[in-house]
Amino acid sequence: MLLRLAERYPANDQVSEALGLLYAEGGEMARALPYLQRACRDAPRSAVDHANLGTAWLKLGETRRAAAELRIAAGLDPGNAETLSALGQAYMLLHQPAQAGDAFARAAAIAPHNPDLLYNWAVALADQGKAQQAVDVLNRIPGGAMSDAAESLAGDLEEKLGHSMAAVAHDRRAAQLNPSEANLYALCVELLRHWAWDDAQKTAEFGAAKYPGSARLQLALGVALYGGKKFQNAAGVFAGLLQQPPDDAMAAEMLGRTCEEVEGSNASCARLEGFARQHADNPEAAAWAARQILERPHSGADLDEADRMLTRAIAADPRNGDAWYETGLVDAERSQWQQSAQALEKATALRPEFGPGHLQLAKAYRHLGRPADEKRELALFQACTQKEKDEIDARVRAMTVFLERSQ
Repeated sequence: MLLRLAERYPANDQVSEALGLLYAEGGEMARALPYLQRACRDAPRSAVDHANLGTAWLKLGETRRAAAELRIAAGLDPGNAETLSALGQAYMLLHQPAQAGDAFARAAAIAPHNPDLLYNWAVALADQGKAQQAVDVLNRIPGGAMSDAAESLAGDLEEKLGHSMAAVAHDRRAAQLNPSEANLYALCVELLRHWAWDDAQKTAEFGAAKYPGSARLQLALGVALYGGKKFQNAAGVFAGLLQQPPDDAMAAEMLGRTCEEVEGSNASCARLEGFARQHADNPEAAAWAARQILERPHSGADLDEADRMLTRAIAADPRNGDAWYETGLVDAERSQWQQSAQALEKATALRPEFGPGHLQLAKAYRHLGRPADEKRELALFQACTQKEKDEIDARVRAMTVFLERSQ
């Protein structure tokens, strides 16, 4: 019926609009577009026609065109909250959070209790770095209308403002409203930031059981166990993650760090050496496996094996300070002091605050008859030692940073 009317009355904007909306409701945006454009040409002062065309452009991914039409619609009908909200969403997609925030603010003045609108406004403010203003906007959402996304955003904002307890509370509510993998992981990271090891362990265990395919929840569980000094259990978790693709070096890195704290032999730690032999393209695994070999009683053949691992690690990543450090130790065991000094110089250049590197370099300089250099390195070692009063805490912080990057 509408097609016949459109053919008979091609300049009637109401017919064109109705036909365009009918196609749009059926998901046929490409067929809807010509009729919505015709409606705007025939009635250029119709806010509704421009708003409909803008919404269509938005659904088609033509964000700049959408913003242009929605600006016209908002100018013609400044009291329409839905149009202003759509305009704000277009600005967000254009990475213009200031303009988006202004559009959402104007919409919120018209519909002050709309939770979705307030959430979008808070996101725009957060993207501008206005954390406190964003929190104030989220606080305007009625308590029962807070979504898990809003709670999660509030948690991030409170953390940035230094309100750790409030951040944990929001992340906990987000996970309760929707125990999704992302929400449970965010709660784990928040708990780990504040070293709440037991709570983080319980949350990670629940999440890992609910989402067994989530490597990052397994990582969070391992870090929680590590932070709680349950090194044997942590090693088991990290060793299990070595079955993940070898291009993800994080599990090997964390297993290596954990095995430094494990006393005696450990089957999980032994897996690191086998993994390093099988995956020559994983330099972190090679460096940590070589360290394990050097720190236990070993033969000349073991030393050769460590040397081969380290050569592969450096070839894969010449900026791996750990691999250069271990290479320096291998050379020192062979009394090759010049090569040892060269490797340790590279290690300390890459990791200038790593105390053991300076100590071993001082030892190499002593054997080379370079007392001034030895004295300098010993002084650097002492300075680094003061900065590393609690090395295990520093390692936990490093692991938590790894987790935050995975969010």
